Amino acid sequence: MDLIMTFESTPYPRRLLLSPLTPADLESVFKVFSDPDTWQHLPVGRHKTREESRTIVDASMSSRREHKIGQWAVRVADQGADAALAAGTFLGTGGVNMTPALVWNLGYRLSPAAWGRGFATEIALAAVAGARIHNDSVPITARVLSNNPASARVAVRAGLRKIWEGPTTTGAAAGLSREIFSDPDLGHDALSRLIEAG
Repeated sequence: MDLIMTFESTPYPRRLLLSPLTPADLESVFKVFSDPDTWQHLPVGRHKTREESRTIVDASMSSRREHKIGQWAVRVADQGADAALAAGTFLGTGGVNMTPALVWNLGYRLSPAAWGRGFATEIALAAVAGARIHNDSVPITARVLSNNPASARVAVRAGLRKIWEGPTTTGAAAGLSREIFSDPDLGHDALSRLIEAG
């Protein structure tokens, strides 16, 4: 069973509700992932169809079935402390999925309305804690575009360290520089697979 977290056991205020992504979240996911403002660092990544967003939901559900945890739907908690965001507001997605390289991949994508409030760090810390609960022998990684230093800072705050930086040769980010963060260090095979994945 996946975690539903409100940060009751962390030093953070209980501002977020993290619940498993389901098909019922598709429209909300599409709204965030199709917003060009959420893709400032990789404009070509913006979703143009709901089918693209469905892959996010499906990957999360698959990871949850096979590995007990996946990406979460991120909402403002009922006990939210941020007056600018109403309780229940869908902010985006975040958490970890298992990758084909057999390492956890930490990621999140949040609506611009959620930026600058420390939510990404809260999500990342919860995701790292969740991954450790479900399988602490699997490395946790994050892949960040080098033109996105804010996300690199989140990875470091979550306890990961940069282990690689270089050009991306495949996928939507081809031609851009990417950084890979991990805890603990990766074996050569897993690192090579992450680099090849773009």
